[in-house]
Amino acid sequence: MQRYQHGGGLIEGLVSLVILSVGLLGMAGMQGTLIQESSESRTRMQAGFLASSVLGMAAANPEYVGCFIVNSTQSVPCTSPDAQAQAVSWSDQVSAALPGSAGVPPTVTYDAATGQLTVTLRWQMRGDATVHNFIAATQVSATL
Repeated sequence: MQRYQHGGGLIEGLVSLVILSVGLLGMAGMQGTLIQESSESRTRMQAGFLASSVLGMAAANPEYVGCFIVNSTQSVPCTSPDAQAQAVSWSDQVSAALPGSAGVPPTVTYDAATGQLTVTLRWQMRGDATVHNFIAATQVSATL
C-alpha cells in the first residue's frame, strides 16, 4: 500500500504564517506601549519646565511674589500688572500644555513664614483615570 502525503507543505506554511503574525502583533503592542510611555515622559518634562518657569519668575520678582499665587485660598495683594500678566500667561500655558489640567488646575502657594513658594501641577492623560502630580518648591525672600 502506498501512502501519499499531499498538502504537508501547505500546512507548514500556514503554521509559520500564524507564528509570524503572533510575533508581529506582539511587536505592534510593544510599539503602542512605547508611544504611550513617551507621551507621559514628555508631559512630565513639560510639567517640570512649567514649574521651573513660574518659580524663576517669582524669584526674579520677589517683591511681587503675591502675583504668582495661583488657584490658592491665600489672598496676597498683587501690585504689579506685569507680574500679574505673567502669572495669567503661565496659567494659560499650563492649561494648553498639560492634558486634562483644566479639571485639575495648577496651584502656586506661598508660605510667608518660611519664604517657600510651592508649585503643584496636575494632569490626567487621555484614557487614564490616574491624576499625575509634579511638585516643585523654592525659597523666595519677600516682604508681604
